[in-house]
Order: sequence, then structure tokens, then C-alpha cells
Amino acid sequence: MNRILLIEPDFVLMERLDESIKDNEIEFTGCDTIAAAIELLDREVYEVIIVDTELSDGDSYDLIYEIRRGTYKSKDASVIAIVPNNRKPDAVELGSQGIMDYVTKPFSTAVLLAKIYTQFDRKRKNIGFKASGRFEATGSAYPCSIKYEQRMLIDEYLFDFEKGKFSKAGKQIRLTLMEQALLRMLIENKGIVLKKKALISRLRTESRVNISESMLAGIVETLTEKLGAQSYIKTIFGVGYMWEYIEDKYKGGLM
Repeated sequence: MNRILLIEPDFVLMERLDESIKDNEIEFTGCDTIAAAIELLDREVYEVIIVDTELSDGDSYDLIYEIRRGTYKSKDASVIAIVPNNRKPDAVELGSQGIMDYVTKPFSTAVLLAKIYTQFDRKRKNIGFKASGRFEATGSAYPCSIKYEQRMLIDEYLFDFEKGKFSKAGKQIRLTLMEQALLRMLIENKGIVLKKKALISRLRTESRVNISESMLAGIVETLTEKLGAQSYIKTIFGVGYMWEYIEDKYKGGLM
């Protein structure tokens, strides 16, 4: 069971996040003060802890420091900070405080969920941040890494990047080299929202074509239609794209 603790005074946000989590393998708990959070942290273990930096009864950064130094049971928890829009933090400073990621207000629940799943996915696959291929995830203090798997089976899809062969339920799908590159970036970072600028930069490097945001949107739309992957390829408007990680549908990696 994956457990999330949200420490947030905005009960509307708390309810929205609770309603958005449809995964039976995720248990959500919310509280609105540091005192209540400490009571929970003293007796429970959480994999992801989301902390608003503006709480009424104390310094949130002191709480984060105590979490990271192992004061509470959730010693290995990934911490995501919620910060006001007028105080955009420095990524290096956040990293030094043990904060894995952050969102700035206002933000959509979809963006926060994507960040949560990113942390679960990193824990599951034990991804190292020193990999040679890297992308910038949404608002992340760290880039997410890419593992180059050659042959992947996902639900009805079979992707063979080495041979350039792709199929769904046994039916072959012809993809351009640009579409293949984009597909690889998305599925190797499944569950992680990849920023448009990061995708464009990578595609430009691989194809040597001066791709614009509108061209990227067109490639994503065409790729989605060809694969019939509307339930997998998601657009986070104004931010980027991701291949949604669905635990019960994902069948495996290398074949």
C-alpha cells in the first residue's frame, strides 16, 4: 500500500486530491497543521509527504528538516512542497533541504498527481539521478532519468525500438522516426509529466529539425491517434505531456 500525507490548510484542495485518487493501492491522509502532522508522523509511515510552506502554527521547513533527518517513522519519504506563486524557490536550495519536488500556487490537481506518481515510480524502479540521459519533469528540482529498454510490452502494445516495429493487439503500426523518438521519451518516463521545452530540445537534438510547440502538439496528436493511446498519452495543458502509468495494465519491461 502506497501512503500519502498532505499537510495543507486548504480543505478544498484536500478534498479535490482525495477525490482524484482512484488507485486502490494508494491511501490518502490529510491534516492542516504541523501539530496534527507530527501526531500522524509519530505513529504512521508515508511514502510521499506533501507540505504547504505556509502553515498557521509553525515553520514548514523546520518540519521538513525533521522528516529528512529521520525524526519520524517516514525516514525515506519523498517530500513535495507547495509554495506560493510569488516565492518561486531555487531548485538547488530545495534539493539541499531534502525536498524532491514542488508545485507553485495555483496549480491543477492533475499536475500534483503526476508529481506524486513520479515519486512512487522512482521508488518502485529505484531510479538514480546520475543517469546519462535526463529530462526535466514538471517543476522538478531534479531531472528524471531515461532507461533505454529496447523491447517493451504494455497492455496490448508491443514496442520494439531496436527493429523499429510497433503493434497493438498484433496489428502493425507505422511510426515516423520523430514519432518513435517521442514515444520512447514518454514511455521511458511513464507517470512523469515532461515539459514541452525539454521534449522540444531533445527532439531537435535527435532529429536536427527546428521543432516548435505547435509542431510538437501535432506530433503528439498524430502519435496518439495512430496508437489509439488516448487513455495513456495525456496532455497537461500549458505544461507538457506524459504517458500515464497504470499499475494494473502495465505488463512488463524487457521482453
